[in-house]
Amino acid sequence: MAGFYDDMAEMVTELLQPDADGGLGQGTVQLKRETPGVVDPDQPWVPVEPTVTTWPLDAAVRRVSQKYVDGTLIVATDNQVTFAVPAVMPVMTDLLVLDGAELAMKDLRPIPPAGTVVAYIAFVAG
Repeated sequence: MAGFYDDMAEMVTELLQPDADGGLGQGTVQLKRETPGVVDPDQPWVPVEPTVTTWPLDAAVRRVSQKYVDGTLIVATDNQVTFAVPAVMPVMTDLLVLDGAELAMKDLRPIPPAGTVVAYIAFVAG
């Protein structure tokens, strides 16, 4: 059954490419991760810059669907970002960069919630 979900993940990637013919993706969307630098134990007073890595995402952005609005964590003015599986597994501490604006994720959900992930839905402030 894993073959089916692998095929679905490929299809999602194709559908969410901004430059694909008939694709649903739009704008520039990136996943951004900041990893703290390692402090030299012999010179702990020397500041260490974090490492910042970004990955482009094939994604579609829209206002949050009413079915996800809970009134506290997710509100009607938030944005819903649906994106294909990136090169790294996204985590809640990552940022989404939408057309240059860095936004913290309020919620991150794999699709499907168990098994082989074919896409993600993230919610960010609108």
